[in-house]
Amino acid sequence: MTQQGPPMGPFCQSCGMPLSTPEDFGTTAEGYRQNDYCHFCFTDGAFLQPDATLEGMIEQVIPHAVQATSMGEAEVRKMAEENLPRLKRWS
Repeated sequence: MTQQGPPMGPFCQSCGMPLSTPEDFGTTAEGYRQNDYCHFCFTDGAFLQPDATLEGMIEQVIPHAVQATSMGEAEVRKMAEENLPRLKRWS
């Protein structure tokens, strides 16, 4: 089994989602692209879940990451628990 390196990115600094297309990015209050966050986390200059916790975000991203990748839930959980605390919103 070969190990893959970390995905290249920019990544959402809240949920870790790769920001691959212009539509992935959140927006400022003026409607411009916000480079740090995805549109699921940050739109029109504000977090969509302003009271979110790191632990809650980890639980929220696990099913989406399992569906989007070939990784199992335990592997995704480990990755989320290691990486999300390092993101801008949670540091």
